[in-house]
Amino acid sequence: MAESLISALPTASVHQSAVQVQKLWHPLWFALISALGMTLLLNGPFLSSIQAKVPGQFKLQLSLILLLFLLNFLLSVLASFRVIQKPVMLLLFAAGAVSYHFITSFGIVIDTSMLQNAMETDAAEARGLLSITMLWTVCTLMLFPLLCSSLIKVRVMPLRQFLLHWLFCLVLIFVALFSLAASAYSDLAPFFRNFRDIKHLALPVSPVSAAVSFSGSWLKSRFPEQFIQLGTDAVQPVAAKTAKPRLVVLVLGETARADHFQLNGYHRATNPGLSVLPLYSFRDVSSCGTATAHSVPCMFSAMGRDKYVESVAKNSSNVLDILKRSGIAVSWFDNNSGCKTVCDRVPSEFLFNDSTNPLCKDGQCQDEILVQALQAQLTKQYSSDRLIVLHQLGSHGPEYFKRSSDSQKHFLPECTNKQLQLCQQAEITNAYDNSIVATDELLSRIIQTLQGQQDYQTAMLYLSDHGESLGENGVYLHGLPYWMAPDAQTKVPMLWWMSDTYASTQQLKAECMAQRTTQKLSHDNLFHSLLGIFQISSKIHRQSLDVFRPC
Repeated sequence: MAESLISALPTASVHQSAVQVQKLWHPLWFALISALGMTLLLNGPFLSSIQAKVPGQFKLQLSLILLLFLLNFLLSVLASFRVIQKPVMLLLFAAGAVSYHFITSFGIVIDTSMLQNAMETDAAEARGLLSITMLWTVCTLMLFPLLCSSLIKVRVMPLRQFLLHWLFCLVLIFVALFSLAASAYSDLAPFFRNFRDIKHLALPVSPVSAAVSFSGSWLKSRFPEQFIQLGTDAVQPVAAKTAKPRLVVLVLGETARADHFQLNGYHRATNPGLSVLPLYSFRDVSSCGTATAHSVPCMFSAMGRDKYVESVAKNSSNVLDILKRSGIAVSWFDNNSGCKTVCDRVPSEFLFNDSTNPLCKDGQCQDEILVQALQAQLTKQYSSDRLIVLHQLGSHGPEYFKRSSDSQKHFLPECTNKQLQLCQQAEITNAYDNSIVATDELLSRIIQTLQGQQDYQTAMLYLSDHGESLGENGVYLHGLPYWMAPDAQTKVPMLWWMSDTYASTQQLKAECMAQRTTQKLSHDNLFHSLLGIFQISSKIHRQSLDVFRPC
């Protein structure tokens, strides 16, 4: 009897251990429960907002909710290591709960600037924000994570086994995110372009993102990088100076695609003004990126697309800095969303801030304001060569119909809905093509203005920052990764016009220039071509990338 009891003890012990193991949760299951809780409990404002912004679009609403869940799941999985999992889960819930209170009580979102305000506030101001309502909201929302943390026991797994499961789960999440983005891109891209503020309601993703961004900015401010001076040997030789100074206007286009320019063979008359002028249209030009924030700093840097690193480019001399140092009078006039740090060290003016101008409304101005700025600049006398950069609003979407006036609407009917996927593709194309007609009129007026200048030898260079998808294959707008972006987003128009005086003085051969229009070019050519236009001598000038050097 005793022997049978003794022999049964190990078996009972093993059985008891098995029962205990069964009650322990896998860390990734705990992460899943946490993500579900965060998505459902913290995102009432997010769900209400998407219902108000896109009523009846259940597929889009479901895609947005699924996207938020996957991002929350990703956060939970990244922090699912044994020691930190529950503390981080509680911290994420707490951040979401505090954000939820400020959103629902004050309409305040926790973004980078709000975190900076919080860090710089004093104790009295901080106490003024504390209330019983805040305490009740936070405590109520924290009940779920506290109960989960105390009641759910998480299994301790061998590190190797856990890492395999962890990596497999991450792969599944990224595959799901990619699949969702690919299948719902035509709905999601216009939504996030039209309703950019929605991301601030996604909890706790938004405060986490803001904290990461604020931390990066704070660290940069504490450990500033030394500015890299490029082209320090740049000089304009005395022999390069002319009796009449050069005046070159560089028009930086926005969202214009090459294949919608009549000058490049487009079947519609989108260039009625430019098509009768003696200019050169370069037909095979590739952009540096598919979005303004990437392309603009890249095209003015010496790095080129293949070697471009944003942090280095923005902390180094660009071609405007080098021209200014060489004695060229450089100025920048902006009617877009800013110069993306390119004009930080040259005289610049942001025209869209002029609320008194009748051309401006709701923080945006018609591009005609650029002509006004140019004409005002030409009343000022300079003895040196000049480069004036005009940054267009151009064909910025998705509200293409707002980029043209009534007299410029040659193609009707237009799409007037910010949700492009709800319009017929022909209507989207009509609105977009009308914006190209508006650009055509702008460039024609600039050339007309330059033709009337007697004190300068004048020229104009036009180059767009990137292209645009108009619904082809279900793709809208721009910003796709370069490796998968269609030509519509990466092939851009580039135009060159010069006065007779400029052409004869610079001895640019017309036949050679005409041949150049069919050669493969890119944004990489801009840096070196601008140096070549003003005959700047420097080791950084690569003549092989100078569009005009062979002619």
